[in-house]
Amino acid sequence: MRSPPLGDGKGIPEELVSAVMQVLLGEKNYSVNGDYSTPYLKPNIARIYPLFILLYAIPTVLGLTLNVMIIVYISKYKLFRDVTHAFLINLAVCHCVQCAFVLPITLMVIIIQNWVFGQFMCFFLPLLQ
Repeated sequence: MRSPPLGDGKGIPEELVSAVMQVLLGEKNYSVNGDYSTPYLKPNIARIYPLFILLYAIPTVLGLTLNVMIIVYISKYKLFRDVTHAFLINLAVCHCVQCAFVLPITLMVIIIQNWVFGQFMCFFLPLLQ
């Protein structure tokens, strides 16, 4: 008995192809229950996500601390009257925003399989980054 020849795949339904690809990639199909409000960890990061959290927490804490120290130092000695120091305060404030908002959200995008931040953050996060 011969097996049928393999064609170009035009006879295979698209739903079946996407289901097979999800199984091969190890992804779960969350569209069945439609619950996108709770985060789902990516399967390949589920065991080592505390390492990712630690590696993102170190630059976040250091960045916030050191940039706030720069702002306090320049403000304390009233060095902001100089254009260069005013520019440094501007950079420090921008880096504080980046460390406080962008780094944690980027970490969540890396760890979580589905998007839980809403439609606004979907468009606003690339602007922050």
